[in-house]
Amino acid sequence: MLMDTDLDETQLDYVKTAQASGKALISLINEVLDQAKIESGKLELEAVQFDLRAVLDDVLSLFSGKSQDKGIE
Repeated sequence: MLMDTDLDETQLDYVKTAQASGKALISLINEVLDQAKIESGKLELEAVQFDLRAVLDDVLSLFSGKSQDKGIE
């Protein structure tokens, strides 16, 4: 919804970072749940296609702001 509004470049970057952070949080929660399933012997594996470039772009987006703040390129 927020992405459909008129945002400047900085605001758009914040929204994209928030989206990527949300996806990362969901992924972390799913990993915790998977670990619980593994420990209980109830894990079922499934093959899921994903876009590796998109995942790496999300990771880069999450860490680029902090690295720039610290002067790391």
